[in-house]
Amino acid sequence: MKFILLLLLLAVTFAVAASPNADELAEARQEMQKIAANLEENIKLEPEKVDLYVQLGFIYSKLDKIDEAQKAFENAVRLDPKNAKSHFMLGLIYEKKGLKNKAIAAWQSCLDNAVKKKTRKIAIKHLHFLRAQ
Repeated sequence: MKFILLLLLLAVTFAVAASPNADELAEARQEMQKIAANLEENIKLEPEKVDLYVQLGFIYSKLDKIDEAQKAFENAVRLDPKNAKSHFMLGLIYEKKGLKNKAIAAWQSCLDNAVKKKTRKIAIKHLHFLRAQ
């Protein structure tokens, strides 16, 4: 199921990137809304599955539904406090909302749990920027 949703999301993303006219953008948005609804249904069936919340958070981010994305990533972190990807996204969301202390905490958690060097580097940059303000 996860693989199918990922393929569908990639297909929608590539279709939009190839020729972003208004009709195609609207169609891509509708597809992402269907994916979000599907993920929400799957979460009802498997409420402890972290990956579903992460995927839902990314879909909501693409749909510019920031509050819903925040909630999805917060649920992912609640279920898996070491999920660096979710902390990363929460750091971005909190920054966008002007929630400096929450952003710092999210970026610090991302840094503490990230395995990839690039992710750690980005977290450090955001922490320096936020702490300098």
